[in-house]
Amino acid sequence: MPFPAITYYMISKKHVLLSLIILFITAGSAQSGFVPYGRIFKATQDERTYITQAQDTRLQIKLHKALALNAPASILYISSYVYLGHGFIIGEVSDETERTNLIESAQSVSGLNAIGYYLPVKLQTQSDEPSALEIKLKGIFEPDYPSSKLTVKVVQDHIVLLGVLDKNDQEIVLNSVEKIAGSNKIINFLQSPQPENRKNRRIRPLRNLFN
Repeated sequence: MPFPAITYYMISKKHVLLSLIILFITAGSAQSGFVPYGRIFKATQDERTYITQAQDTRLQIKLHKALALNAPASILYISSYVYLGHGFIIGEVSDETERTNLIESAQSVSGLNAIGYYLPVKLQTQSDEPSALEIKLKGIFEPDYPSSKLTVKVVQDHIVLLGVLDKNDQEIVLNSVEKIAGSNKIINFLQSPQPENRKNRRIRPLRNLFN
């Protein structure tokens, strides 16, 4: 028995909506030759709306390009991120001139609200601090650890935390990382979602799903 016209319309519109969402989230990885399932999962767990995530992705691409053009020698060991319109550049630099160049390049990107950075000068000796992967693996054993919403970078003897988490999740993360590294080793770039760019977790009636 064929579906009624109204049911078919709703299903089709839902598929289109889901397709657009996935397109926004995967746009930055479309040229990689594979489907980034991990990124899709992380996007569903993210506190930001899908539109905000897409906007941040576009800004991150612009930020990455600006750094690549103005400081090409740095791009291999400098990471860039954008959360809620705020840009972040993380990594080691060879000297103060390189740091200034990176910061000025980031500040030249239109659309960014602000720039945060942690760019210490490279050390002569290697650090024995735990890697970002090690921290994430340890965090898995804590049942409430919001690892899918979090980006962790280890730079020299400091742990840089980035992401958009509510206050409860931020407290969980900070407590977890403090147990591993101590509070004086944490660079906290975590942000709290604002009402206008936070997902609506309330279950909506089916009749209002596409309104």
